[in-house]
Amino acid sequence: MKIRFDRGAAFPYSWKWFLVSSMRTALRMSHRLTCLLVLVLLLAACGQTELDTVQRDVSEGGGDATTGDTDADAPAAGEGLEVVTTIYPLAWLVESVAPGAAITEAGSQGQDPHDLELTPSERGLLENADVVAYLGPISFQPQVEQAVETSQAEVVSASDVVGEDRLLSFHGHEHHDHDHDDDHGDHDHDHGDVDPHFWFDLEMMGDVGHAVAEAFTSADPDNADVYRANAEKLDGELTGAARTIDDQLSDCRLDTAVVSHEAYAYLLAPRELHQEGVSDAGGHGGASPQRLADLVDHIRDNDVPMVLAEPVEGRADAEALAEEAGVELGNILSLDIVTDEARGQGLPALVEAQAQAFSEAMDCG
Repeated sequence: MKIRFDRGAAFPYSWKWFLVSSMRTALRMSHRLTCLLVLVLLLAACGQTELDTVQRDVSEGGGDATTGDTDADAPAAGEGLEVVTTIYPLAWLVESVAPGAAITEAGSQGQDPHDLELTPSERGLLENADVVAYLGPISFQPQVEQAVETSQAEVVSASDVVGEDRLLSFHGHEHHDHDHDDDHGDHDHDHGDVDPHFWFDLEMMGDVGHAVAEAFTSADPDNADVYRANAEKLDGELTGAARTIDDQLSDCRLDTAVVSHEAYAYLLAPRELHQEGVSDAGGHGGASPQRLADLVDHIRDNDVPMVLAEPVEGRADAEALAEEAGVELGNILSLDIVTDEARGQGLPALVEAQAQAFSEAMDCG
């Protein structure tokens, strides 16, 4: 029997349309149920994963057992404090101990730290800052030393922390006051006899880091534990870098490097190594013709492979010296001022890089 549907009747569509429509409806409902089921399963899995993550954080010492809160929004230690430093290594120490502090590095706009002249605003900052970290009363930066005398800040004098017995003179031996003659050429030493470049001794800088932490503790007692913990971490990092440098500067064929500026005694002297420079640690003077001739003889007699030169201090003479002696010119940095790119490396890595340059210049390892 065939059943026909009259198109003019109350049910105007064919049985085929009715069957297809019913099947499509069933499929849509089935699809929705399937999606809903998958969504429920996914939510359950995600919930379990989040719970597992929180539990792992707690078991590993991180986060809060109920909320997973790691205090990511908590202010960094030192926030709200104004700090003034005068050279990059001290600014790096401050930033490591109190990462939230606002640091002004006086003279960082390209001034030679040896000749730092404070602007009125910098002088005002030094006098009114919460913390000041400077090299100390060693006649290296007289205007800074004068301003610090009237400062209301917690003051860190790095040279006082290190102690006079550990400071070196311009010629790499223990510091003592005396008049000395040299054949480096004419030098006008407005500062004292102390070699100020002691940031190359990373163990000394670890001691200064602890003093910085105590200064911040006095200025901000609520964060004392954080400052001291940061200083401990910093000290460990510096100690590790010092050991790396010990390895870099061991088993050297030569015990003396030729440099443009004798700023590296604190890096070399503890390892029984030496430097001969175009200018001495005080800088500000070219070598005499006799000095350059003596250095050429030294290079040739000892088969020195290279002369190490800074970007500015003594470089012209160092370039002439290397050319006359027929050796390579290597690059080093005294690190009192560094580029923005170098800042990202941190003091330990930068000192290691200078040590590597000396390692090559003295055939170490």
